Amino acid sequence: MGPFFYLLFLLSCHSLSISAAPPVAPPKLGEACNNVGGWYITSQVCHSVLDTDPQSQTADLNGIAIIAVNIATRNATLVLTDIKRFLQATSDPIQQKALQTCVQVYTDIIPKLKVAAESIKSNKYSEAGTVLDEALGVPAKCDDVTGNYPTIRALVDRVDVSFSNVVSVARAVVGYLANYYSG
Repeated sequence: MGPFFYLLFLLSCHSLSISAAPPVAPPKLGEACNNVGGWYITSQVCHSVLDTDPQSQTADLNGIAIIAVNIATRNATLVLTDIKRFLQATSDPIQQKALQTCVQVYTDIIPKLKVAAESIKSNKYSEAGTVLDEALGVPAKCDDVTGNYPTIRALVDRVDVSFSNVVSVARAVVGYLANYYSG
């Protein structure tokens, strides 16, 4: 009875421990990026933004939306830094005034984006969407005041474009959640 039953006992215990392990949740990033097309975001653009954060590979849909907003917040901070650098580099008071407006609109949106991430944590997708809609308008506000200065406009557009893409992805993911996962 000895070794055979002992081996059988070990095998059955091993198979019980395997079957008792919780299943691994399938990745939700693909679902999110494949379903935001209605927001005019391609899956490739979605992945180009969200793949920059390794946590997006294992996050649930809510987590992906929070990650998207956090990426937008970091991007806004980088844009703000670049615009401040442009501001320090010019001595023209009219250009300085235009750039100060850009500094202000980016400074104002950063804390709001942080609130949007908190709203998503509470499944308040509509609130987060409102903030992201406002964030989508930030580059245009900056463009309005820098339009008469092609050199500054070119510099600001260079940093604004990626912000627009990042916020567009965040808005699309939040919109997807609002449409399909709201209570």
